[in-house]
Amino acid sequence: MTSRLLKQLCELDIFTLMVFKNIYETGHANITARELSVSAPKISRCLSALRMAFDDELFYRRQQKLKATPLAETLYQPVCDFIQSVYQLELQAKTSRDYRADGCIHIAVGYGLMSALSQVLGQAEVKARLGKVRLYKWQDESADLIHSGEMDLGITLEQPDNQELSTTCLGEVQELGLICREDHPLWRNYPAITIEDIARHPFVYLTIRGFNERIDPLELYCQQENITLSEIECIDDIEEWYAHLLTMDSVAFAPATELCHIEQVSGLRCAVLSQTEVDKLHRTISMPAYNFVEKSENYRRYNDGQRQLLIDIVARLLDFRSQADLRQFGT
Repeated sequence: MTSRLLKQLCELDIFTLMVFKNIYETGHANITARELSVSAPKISRCLSALRMAFDDELFYRRQQKLKATPLAETLYQPVCDFIQSVYQLELQAKTSRDYRADGCIHIAVGYGLMSALSQVLGQAEVKARLGKVRLYKWQDESADLIHSGEMDLGITLEQPDNQELSTTCLGEVQELGLICREDHPLWRNYPAITIEDIARHPFVYLTIRGFNERIDPLELYCQQENITLSEIECIDDIEEWYAHLLTMDSVAFAPATELCHIEQVSGLRCAVLSQTEVDKLHRTISMPAYNFVEKSENYRRYNDGQRQLLIDIVARLLDFRSQADLRQFGT
């Protein structure tokens, strides 16, 4: 093979070789155009490129068909082998992206969902439909791990800065839980506990990036309504938050999805705050929204069915009233 021929062959695209194969097999340019879903002029251009590259007519008209020249006869099998290799590359690439039955979906989960999501994903019915799943705490580097493929997706209150990741909003936190010691005097007003009642006691909150780093909705509401807030403190660590609640007679809010976990802590009591009181806080700052963070479709290791199941589960968890239904979610 001369260097000139090699150069011209390298300039041929795979589609042009598919045109060669199809014309050889059908003997008709118009049939080739129809089967490859392109125009007749494009077939003509491909045929011209083939003839120029191989310096041969390749096909000549004989009895209303295109008949292969001797060179085209010898080229046919190598061209078929090359195209088959391309199909094999496509198959391997697709297989590597497809979910494997023995694979595991790695999910980074933000604050407020870990315990409730773990309970649902642990159900046998859900595991049968979703496969093996491992949950991790969402951290600063989680978005980068998703982008690099070390993590499959994230469900978080944060908005990742990585522009190459896809973000789907799953909905805002709809229900708030009220937490304090089980012997706290605030429970005397239950179930008619108001924001004004809460403001009379020390309040502690966990900072959530993009939500209450500067000011918490309770503090802002009290400022706007000229309500004296007894005491408010910001905590970054969950264990310190628990300790504050148990030792400082403080009160806190948490997404209702976390109540099933918090109520297991000895000495604490939880209850869902009435919607009337939640709406007061909503008027100051919009409640944080959970985001489904993932790579583009071509690079996902899970299928559309698994993705939709996860989205449905989270959507129902955000509606505290339907959480009990999740016991039968997988049936």
